[in-house]
Amino acid sequence: TGIGECRLPQSWRILYRDGDDWRPVENPTPYGTEKDKCNLVSFKPVTTNGLRLEIRLVPQFSAGIYEWKVE
Repeated sequence: TGIGECRLPQSWRILYRDGDDWRPVENPTPYGTEKDKCNLVSFKPVTTNGLRLEIRLVPQFSAGIYEWKVE
């Protein structure tokens, strides 16, 4: 709404752990940032022991994650 100190993120992406490195997932569908809906992404399956959600915020504002579900 533009009121308060929280905004939608500018962008986000998912990375997976590959040894000591973090690599972006391959062939992701577009990373959405639409308000009031679940923004889903599909990508090429990976075998890993760690996932990272990297979020780029709007300068001077915070953002929140309602739910992060991996299937």
